Amino acid sequence: MLFREVRIYNELAKHFDKIYFLSYGGREEDEYKDFLAPNIEILQNEKGINLFIYSFIAPFIHRKTIRNVDILKTNQMLGSWTAVIAKLLFRKKLVVRQGYHLSAFSERKNFIRKFLSIIIEYFSYKIANKIIVASEKDRIFIIKKYKVNEDKINVIPNYVDTKSFKPLEGKPKDGRITFVGRLDKQKNLFSLIDAIKNLDVKITLIGKGPLRDALKEKAKKEGIKNIIFAGVVPNEKLPEELNKSKIFILPSFYEGNPKTLLEAMACGLPVIGTNVIGIKEIIKHGENGYLCGTSAEAIKEAIMEVMNSENLRHKIGMNARNTIIKKYSLEKIVNKELKLYDELIKGGS
Repeated sequence: MLFREVRIYNELAKHFDKIYFLSYGGREEDEYKDFLAPNIEILQNEKGINLFIYSFIAPFIHRKTIRNVDILKTNQMLGSWTAVIAKLLFRKKLVVRQGYHLSAFSERKNFIRKFLSIIIEYFSYKIANKIIVASEKDRIFIIKKYKVNEDKINVIPNYVDTKSFKPLEGKPKDGRITFVGRLDKQKNLFSLIDAIKNLDVKITLIGKGPLRDALKEKAKKEGIKNIIFAGVVPNEKLPEELNKSKIFILPSFYEGNPKTLLEAMACGLPVIGTNVIGIKEIIKHGENGYLCGTSAEAIKEAIMEVMNSENLRHKIGMNARNTIIKKYSLEKIVNKELKLYDELIKGGS
């Protein structure tokens, strides 16, 4: 996760004197410095303060540093109140980034979480100078729900390092279907298992999560032997794993702007995704990927269709790579962020 997330900041560091990561961790996070550009510094929770309390008092603890920065930025909505407090205290420009709507995801859990998420989003969006969202649908959602000035909102999708995630010449494919993600309810993996249990295909599940044991038990109980639970694979090793695959699949019930899908597409893989929010905005059915329903039967039909057509796999795989290069490459996303920061530093609202 860290390896994936810091790439953009290492690129941005080439254009700034200093970048600070305000972290919840302590001295143990010094081990991560080797992943960071020399001018990125970690502001740590050195005294091991309770994380929730720390999220409110961190701006006071690190006030000497924060007073001298030009821009504050949140990387996700969760925890954004720390940056909001810092802005109010030190009158800095604030960029609020959200990779997914916290309130939309929370409503699938319980009412209290949803209510608190709405409060967090409301104040963060209202106080921010600029807002970064991953898609046009997210921009429209914020405008309609929170009545935010649309000039504040910038659509900057998740990026892919296309120099790392790319087709690897000479890498033999072993015919597998690969899923990468958290093993939880959102990802609809029980339906995926039902879809492949009578098919002559192998599937590799990369990731961990609360449903891992239940999924393994289901496979064992039903005698499904064509599933490999690969666990977590470091992000820098994912391109090799993806390039071994024949197809990538993401059978989720809903998504934000899924990085695993973008990374698979960057590798030139033919991808199958469910026709749901967050996926259908990326995949154009039959052009750069294949869309299907969330039921086991619909997923099974999609797998058979793509598996049985080499021409279709070649077409959507090639177009998938081109889509990423044109819209989601690290270089393009860095340039979009730099333009936004330049406007803020030069006095834009």
